[in-house]
Amino acid sequence: MAESLPKLRFKCPHCGCKLSVPPDRAGRRGKCPRCSETLTVPAAPLPSVAVKVAQPPSAGISPEGGGATSPEPTLVAPVLDAALLDLPPTRETDPDESQETYEQLHGMQGRYLLKGHEEPPERKLPWIIDIFLYPFNVPGLSILAITVGIPLILRVLLFVFMAGSGLFPPLIIFWVLFIVLHWSGLALLILYMNWYACECIRDSARGGIRAADTAAITPGLGDIFGQTFRVLLCVLACVAPAVIYRVQTHQVDAILWTLLGVGGFFLPMALLAVTMFESLGGLNPLLLAGSILGTPLPYCLLVPFCYTLIVLFPFAIYFVKVDWLPGYLLLLATYCVWLVLAHLLGRFYWKYEERLNWAA
Repeated sequence: MAESLPKLRFKCPHCGCKLSVPPDRAGRRGKCPRCSETLTVPAAPLPSVAVKVAQPPSAGISPEGGGATSPEPTLVAPVLDAALLDLPPTRETDPDESQETYEQLHGMQGRYLLKGHEEPPERKLPWIIDIFLYPFNVPGLSILAITVGIPLILRVLLFVFMAGSGLFPPLIIFWVLFIVLHWSGLALLILYMNWYACECIRDSARGGIRAADTAAITPGLGDIFGQTFRVLLCVLACVAPAVIYRVQTHQVDAILWTLLGVGGFFLPMALLAVTMFESLGGLNPLLLAGSILGTPLPYCLLVPFCYTLIVLFPFAIYFVKVDWLPGYLLLLATYCVWLVLAHLLGRFYWKYEERLNWAA
């Protein structure tokens, strides 16, 4: 049976954390529970097989001086790679010594990692209040200041140069420049905020109760655009029936709103699955339906936050265009709701991951 086979023991190539997984996980990918870097479980070493080596007949002499006798066979075992298994050579392996790291890695499927063994920090306030304080720590406030403050500053400079170009026409060059900088910067920072929200989902899924600290992580454009691409496909997959109905019928009626409502209902679970798997395989309808059926009441309590975000974000972008100061305040509120929703998704996973059946 698989349970009787020795576990694979190895070190994370990035931080040196000692890890242990069952042999059937060899070759799969996951994330280190300490440094969160992606790693590949090394291939299982060949099992130790006892080999019988018999001496030639002439090597042994009978004690009574008789003819040659065959001695008892000698058992010779090949030497295992101790560096790969990370086993101390002078003591027996405790079968339970790596249980904690096994629990962290036993859920490797695709590229997602089940919750860690460390107990999460406790909330100092009732959860219904504390969840809304999630963005209000140093990392969270810093991200909010960057993603809202920089476009706001560019918009102020845009207004200054627009007014100044009437008095000094050459300033129109800077006005055009800041138009480009403002809208391109706003678009890029929205993408960055999306990446950060997904990091908050993963951090909350490991037990975090405040906005994730990503100071040591510098995402590349590929990471930002890749994460945004997956989120956009989640949204498109959920609203596709409503879009198809609208294109074919050209009507805005109860059926259209019902289709949009159903799509919004599936969207939080789709976002959670795609973020945790880091793969579009999380959009599997059977996977999503089974996860929702396994957690019906908690999930229904989570969905309204997603509806709030769906309503707020288009309004925020609209007001940024027509009435910019209230628009940026509304954008700030949208980002806060975004982070709270990310936190709730992560904590939902933390609490109910066994009922999601994603490790099956």
